[in-house]
Amino acid sequence: MLLHTVRFLCSVVAAFARLVRELRKASDVMASACSLSPVAVLTAPAMAAAPSPIGLIASTPLPKRKKMLAHQVAIPEDLQLVAPPPPPPPVPALPLADAVVSDCISGSGSGSGIGMVVEQQQARSLAKKAAWAARRRPSTLVIPVADDAGEVAAGWAAAAAPVKEADVEVVGDGFWLASRAGPRHAMEDAYAVLTDKNHADSQLAFYGVFDGHGGRAAVDFVSERLSKNVVSAVLAAAGTQTSEDDGVSAAIRAAYLATDSELLTQHQGSSGGACAATALVKGGDLYVAHLGDCRAVLSRGGVATALTADHTCAREEERERIEQEGGYVSRSGSGVWRVQGSLAVSRAFGDGALKRWVVAEPAVTRLPLAAGCDFLVIASDGLWDKVSNQEAVDAVSRSRAASSCRDLVDMARRRGSRDDVTVMVVDLQRFLRFDQ
Repeated sequence: MLLHTVRFLCSVVAAFARLVRELRKASDVMASACSLSPVAVLTAPAMAAAPSPIGLIASTPLPKRKKMLAHQVAIPEDLQLVAPPPPPPPVPALPLADAVVSDCISGSGSGSGIGMVVEQQQARSLAKKAAWAARRRPSTLVIPVADDAGEVAAGWAAAAAPVKEADVEVVGDGFWLASRAGPRHAMEDAYAVLTDKNHADSQLAFYGVFDGHGGRAAVDFVSERLSKNVVSAVLAAAGTQTSEDDGVSAAIRAAYLATDSELLTQHQGSSGGACAATALVKGGDLYVAHLGDCRAVLSRGGVATALTADHTCAREEERERIEQEGGYVSRSGSGVWRVQGSLAVSRAFGDGALKRWVVAEPAVTRLPLAAGCDFLVIASDGLWDKVSNQEAVDAVSRSRAASSCRDLVDMARRRGSRDDVTVMVVDLQRFLRFDQ
């Protein structure tokens, strides 16, 4: 009876062992099928060429950049498909279980029943782990995408991005200029100089600095047209007014409005605009006009005097004017007041969609030139957001040369300016009439 019982138990164990072997074969088949899966891994091409801003593999550290996001997007064509890594080798069979089964069949009975069950469970667990490892997919491909139009991760240049202008330094007849583009976009600052030494009994000169927004179309047009319109209007108005001051100031205002009208006509549908600060020297007088937040600062005996007041919605009179025209002014999360929740300046060229409130009528200031008038600093807000009026005058007073403009640009950069910066210095001493 005991012999029959032992034989029965051995047959049961042998059947169980066959089941284990069948499970192993099934796991091997599954592993082979997964190794043939048409899964490809995307990797970046060799970095010998110019690196692409997108398509970096996950192991590549993302460039550090404020406001960077990581998304999965369409994969560029320059990425290559390569074969997936080979699957891990199958887990070898456990010889211990086979030995136990052989002992039972031969009748030796050297292994206990509990030991066989534990060993068989370990075999099944290892087989499952091997099958799971074979099914693993390649690592997720993480591609950095900039959250601001035209801006990519720091340190990586977008191939399609417009080429930025290099630093500009100009030494002209009685003026100096330095200009540098910000890191965020293409250069949107511009300048203009127009002189006429043959007019009547005095020199006539025009100087201007322009700061565009929403693209270069507006600033390019204004920097090209405004100087000609102002000089033409001033010459045409000579002798037509009882007061020369009234005539020149009115001519400058008319030229600003005419330039804005031309811009809106020739660039219909454009959402861009431009701020400006200009200086006209005529007959021993200085006429300064401006729109927006470009600024002109006079040095009189080394003391800074602002000849313009920024046209922004922070000024109460500008907010009241906009609201009287049916518009509104709101404060953004950064604390900046904006027209219709959009534009930070309240007067500018262009901006057709906001023209009802963002007017192009300039503020004009007349100043007789005297012995104390040293020079005039005209600059875009990229400078004035970081450098005070007196600091600018002090920097120019130290050198009175083109290097002073470059020093001011560098100063704004060191203090964190990320905007375009353009600085022009006009030497006023050359216009003084010493015969008076």
